[in-house]
Amino acid sequence: MKTLELNPNQIITLNDYPVHSNSVLSEYYKKCKLGEDVPFVPVIRKEIVRRYLDSRLLEEFERFEQQHPVAEYFMLDGSHRTTALTLAGCKISVIVYETDLDIEEAKKLVETGQILQNDTLAHTLEENCEILNKHFREKPYFMTVEQKTEKMKREKKIPQEVK
Repeated sequence: MKTLELNPNQIITLNDYPVHSNSVLSEYYKKCKLGEDVPFVPVIRKEIVRRYLDSRLLEEFERFEQQHPVAEYFMLDGSHRTTALTLAGCKISVIVYETDLDIEEAKKLVETGQILQNDTLAHTLEENCEILNKHFREKPYFMTVEQKTEKMKREKKIPQEVK
């Protein structure tokens, strides 16, 4: 199990634009500004995920990849955390799932608060990749955490207390 500190342009975000809860975003933003730790964001390397993308999505992803070559990881959970960290100018702490054993090891971090209990922990690596394929089939576009955050700023989707 590997953990990394990534920039927002290195992570491909989920297509849940904008974030679902402004209050959760605000809470994480305050923690980030105070220098408090937030739980790791689970990610999978794009080389693994791409094997599970259907042909239409793979074509779309290859176009995205040409314009965003440093986006190396797909996020599985953590839209509020990644957006808050980006707005606060912080790096994003991630846990990389490369095997089922990594997911099993990550489950042990839930009780310490280093990982949030989430659906990704209930699935194998393959199942998580299949879930990503289904997710992106419903909204077939890709963007980085950085792009999503910038779009939220442009479209005034950031709560007042976060600005």
